[in-house]
Amino acid sequence: MSRNLLWIVALASPCVVPASDAPIRPDVKMERLVLDDGEDASVWYNGSPEETTVSCGSEHVKQGRFAIKFANVVDHTKGEKNYPVGWPRTGKDLAKLKRTDWSEYDYFECWIYAKTSRESLPKVPLGIGFYHSGPKQSTHIPLKQVKKDAWVKIVIPVAEMAAPEDVQRVQFNISEADYKHGDQVEFYIDDMALTRFATAVVAELVLSRTVLYANDPVLTAVYRLAGRQPADDLAAEFAIGRGPDEPAASVQAKASRQGEVSLTLKRNIAPGRYWARLGLRDARGQWLDQKTVELRVIAGPFE
Repeated sequence: MSRNLLWIVALASPCVVPASDAPIRPDVKMERLVLDDGEDASVWYNGSPEETTVSCGSEHVKQGRFAIKFANVVDHTKGEKNYPVGWPRTGKDLAKLKRTDWSEYDYFECWIYAKTSRESLPKVPLGIGFYHSGPKQSTHIPLKQVKKDAWVKIVIPVAEMAAPEDVQRVQFNISEADYKHGDQVEFYIDDMALTRFATAVVAELVLSRTVLYANDPVLTAVYRLAGRQPADDLAAEFAIGRGPDEPAASVQAKASRQGEVSLTLKRNIAPGRYWARLGLRDARGQWLDQKTVELRVIAGPFE
């Protein structure tokens, strides 16, 4: 499985950030659980009060009346005693909201607008951290795509977090080492939410091999599902084939949120280009979703 993936998507925004292989699919409805709407700054903590103010700002708002305004005047002489060039930060604790289990959701999302006295933002203008229970248990991601004077939508797959079932708090921070003394930078954070597909979808499909010998006996697919899982059983159907014809070989197995299924190839398959498909069927046998990748079959070395 791929790790440390970060997709940035800008939708209906002045800043259009292209996203290759973007996770949000317009053909599937999304469900949302709001974590913060930007209307109450008192529930956010200030980890660096000598350099930072945290408030409700109305200058730049994505939805509602306010956004959380994380404003910083970079000072390389103040801050924490042992780290004067440190990490001004703000965040929100989630335990009181009982919003710590994210395992049933697909993405963390928020909108961020940046304003600064600098001509341009540094390479890494802002970072985000997801903190889990236990000593030094956290997931940190640099938000390199944040733009000056523009709203950017941040979309982070929950599956990439160290412990998605236990997210105690969300924290945003800057590294003062990336800024000059005296720089002013403000970030407006709005519409922070968890989202998931309303139905089960195939989020990821990886083959054990993408080039197959014609006499290979087995092909294995590793997959990850996303979306709200229905109460009834799901079947994962793995198949390979050519063109619109019936699959050359297929197998079904009980689907899990993350798993693998192996396809036994009982006869030699003719060399050529094939598709490999992982599909989901519900208890009635109806297709819910499918993902297809390309596969090439070549003659074996002893044929």
